[in-house]
Amino acid sequence: MAVGLVVGVLGVSGCSAQDAEEPKSSTAAGARSLDQRQLEAARLTEGEATEYVHGLGAETPKDMKGKGTDATPEACVPAITMLRRGWGEGAVGYTVLNLGDRDGGATTRGVKLTSYPAGGAERVFASVQTSLRKCPSVVYESGLGGAPVKAKLTVEDAKASGDEALRATMVYTRDGIEHHVLYGIVRTADVLCFFSAGGSFGAALSEEKKAQFMPVLADELISRQVAKVDIALAAAS
Repeated sequence: MAVGLVVGVLGVSGCSAQDAEEPKSSTAAGARSLDQRQLEAARLTEGEATEYVHGLGAETPKDMKGKGTDATPEACVPAITMLRRGWGEGAVGYTVLNLGDRDGGATTRGVKLTSYPAGGAERVFASVQTSLRKCPSVVYESGLGGAPVKAKLTVEDAKASGDEALRATMVYTRDGIEHHVLYGIVRTADVLCFFSAGGSFGAALSEEKKAQFMPVLADELISRQVAKVDIALAAAS
């Protein structure tokens, strides 16, 4: 499932020859991270996400628990930790935006922004990416009781205006219900933008019917949020 994330890039005029040799990044000349207030201000507003029902999550850094993730094989732990929480170890800022379909559709979407100390977001992204590539299947405790979840995972690189991005998919079946969750993670400097969209339907449905109910994680939503974080980083410098 190819993903193209298109975001405008701010141009900088008057660069010297020495500047031209430096690696180009959307945040190279700006701040590397955002504090909690700046992070919350960087969320999409209701006016910027008009195609969705807009709801702010109540989670803050105080809600970030240190409890570990029980996943097998061990190589899957960094990936499952990030996919279930939306934040990686070492995050110092955390804010949540929940979006639903205005037409009453069953897809649920989450947008989570996290900030890290210098180099922290890059380390978390690398750890999650490596873990996903080593983890085509995983067994983990759902946190809701019952039998452990047995899921299949796929991962691919994605294009974004940030420094790096990936796309992942999780699929599992419980009690005759097939669950599909799409994830997008974009790193821009020391901020991670985490996106998810989930949908569930009867496992016995035809493939044609399943295709109708598959969740969608819109490229436009991702690009719009990443662009706003880039602007916030530039303003904070």
